[in-house]
Amino acid sequence: MTTWPDIASSAQDALGGLPAGTRLVAGNACGTPLTLLRELGRRPASAGAVVLTLGITLGEPDLAEAATSGAVRVRAWHVHGEIRALHREGLVDYLPLRLIDVPEVVLDRTDVALVRVGPPDADGWCSLGPSASYTLDAIRRARLVIAEVADDMPRLVGDGAVHVSELDRLVASEVPMARYEPVVPSAVSAAVAAHVGAILPAGATVQLGIGAIGDAVAAEVSRIGDAASLRLHGMLSDPMIPLVDAIAARGGAPVQVVELLGSPQLMAWADGNPAIELHDSQRIHHPREISRIPSFVSVNSAVAVDLAGQVVAETVRGGVISGVGGSADFAEGAHLSDGGMRVIALASTTAKGHSTIVAGHAASDLVTASHYNVDAVVTEHGVARLRGRTRAERRDALISVAAPEHRAALATA
Repeated sequence: MTTWPDIASSAQDALGGLPAGTRLVAGNACGTPLTLLRELGRRPASAGAVVLTLGITLGEPDLAEAATSGAVRVRAWHVHGEIRALHREGLVDYLPLRLIDVPEVVLDRTDVALVRVGPPDADGWCSLGPSASYTLDAIRRARLVIAEVADDMPRLVGDGAVHVSELDRLVASEVPMARYEPVVPSAVSAAVAAHVGAILPAGATVQLGIGAIGDAVAAEVSRIGDAASLRLHGMLSDPMIPLVDAIAARGGAPVQVVELLGSPQLMAWADGNPAIELHDSQRIHHPREISRIPSFVSVNSAVAVDLAGQVVAETVRGGVISGVGGSADFAEGAHLSDGGMRVIALASTTAKGHSTIVAGHAASDLVTASHYNVDAVVTEHGVARLRGRTRAERRDALISVAAPEHRAALATA
């Protein structure tokens, strides 16, 4: 007989009675439990501080009031959107963390998991919707699981479901799913993407990061992908739909993903779609698993690359803007893959015209990838191949893909 969880009349009831010191973790990306987070954001300081740890948080969780009063201490291993703004105000602690380390570092120390699920089917199974990165693991390790239930969660093939008996409290949610809006490629990002597409080997399996460059490369990979028999891995967004459809049409195996990041149109397309499979990070992100995929190409963006090849992707002038996330996991797997490649793709200048190819990084910035963990750096000016090159050769290659107006200064730095 299925054991049903408590049905709370409101999010306030569902979160009621959490003692000071309680450690919570919330679901990720488009699976962000906005109803529960907004209620947590109304926690009074008199109730005592709880600790909330987050990954990619989309939408508007409205945590500012509780973070300011000290009712909720917020930690995040990926600083995005509202969480980035709170971090600038000193209200969020940054936790540098690879995604494959989340279970051991965060979930093993979690008291309460806050998740978003779809309503149970006839057999009691609830969809985790667009995000399986660590959600199921959080549910099974936390002492208390509070789930908001929403009708807009797609049901995906794979490991994206939890039985209702594993949930302790349910609360209905009328808040729409958090959205990720792809960025329309600019002329510069499209040029970067074209250079990335030109170096992808036929039959490669490609992983892409999020952001303007990632979205541009996604569009380019989808454009050239079927002719080159390309595959995708890790994350899907709206621009990737045509390539996934093409892979299915040619009889290819389902694309394995850990997240869907996109619009309601993406979610509707993914609902019940056998062309994709949702799995957790320990399967999708783990370098051991990735190493078994031949010609795996990891493509991630960055803030800046110095002339030694060191990559800063988490910070701007010392302020955190993102996180390590899965980039290190994918890069390590690509290095171990037969024919794999680790690519950093970025525009050669910032919006203010500053060079992103730099002589050296500021002391306050965090180096996300070391100089020996990058095979190629791509800008709109071309490809700097670093693997197997000396420091002097790497320096010359990187200067060659910098913006022309900055090359002389870099050469004499």
